[in-house]
Amino acid sequence: IKIERRYSENLPQVPVNEKEIQEVIMNLLTNAKDAIENEGIIEMTTRKEGDSIVIEIKDSGIGMDSETLSKILDPFFTTKKKGTGLGLGVCYGIVRSHGGEMKFRSKPGEGTTVEVKLAV
Repeated sequence: IKIERRYSENLPQVPVNEKEIQEVIMNLLTNAKDAIENEGIIEMTTRKEGDSIVIEIKDSGIGMDSETLSKILDPFFTTKKKGTGLGLGVCYGIVRSHGGEMKFRSKPGEGTTVEVKLAV
């Protein structure tokens, strides 16, 4: 799996709990890795949008249909053989506790994109 990084320069500081946001990013990267069956790409991008910083993680994995996508934040829902179904819900809670947003886009065969938006 190849990781491509596209980080914007000179982004403003974001008032967050560093360890909690690190947990969110690590969980999203692990999910992206798990969605890729053999070879693939994970793109991690940062950018400023208005008064927010956006962290985007996009994978070239198997993707999800709309029904699966609608359930990914449900407690104990998982598509993994050894998953608990709690990771994304915890991530979502952390991002929301920081006043942020988390959005998901996915289509079968086209991978998944997760966007985390945090106010500066």
